[in-house]
Amino acid sequence: MMFRSGGGEGDAGLGWINMMPTAAMLSPTAEISPRGPPPQHPQWGLQETKEFIGIRAGLEKDFAVTKRNETLWEIVSAKMREKGYYRRTPEQCKCKWKNLVSLYKVLFSLVFECSEKWVLKKLCP
Repeated sequence: MMFRSGGGEGDAGLGWINMMPTAAMLSPTAEISPRGPPPQHPQWGLQETKEFIGIRAGLEKDFAVTKRNETLWEIVSAKMREKGYYRRTPEQCKCKWKNLVSLYKVLFSLVFECSEKWVLKKLCP
């Protein structure tokens, strides 16, 4: 995509500017220059989330007995990297887990509430 910068005649302008993203811009491992925007973290995909849940489930006993679990989140992050997913930090993994647990609780309560109403309708027409 090319854009022409500048106005009409006599305007110095910048000339033609190439607006196509480069491969480095699209790479999840690309380094961001100090003058560039802050790094964007891609959205978690379904397969990545499934792998994440599996990794976290494998460490459930460790999480259950450990009060300070920063090291465990570092292990989860490292295993995600080994699987070839984007570089997820321990903080991102911890946040994702909290969000998944929270979503589970909301959905579980909704299902329970709906099934309870359904049963009441059937028992007390």
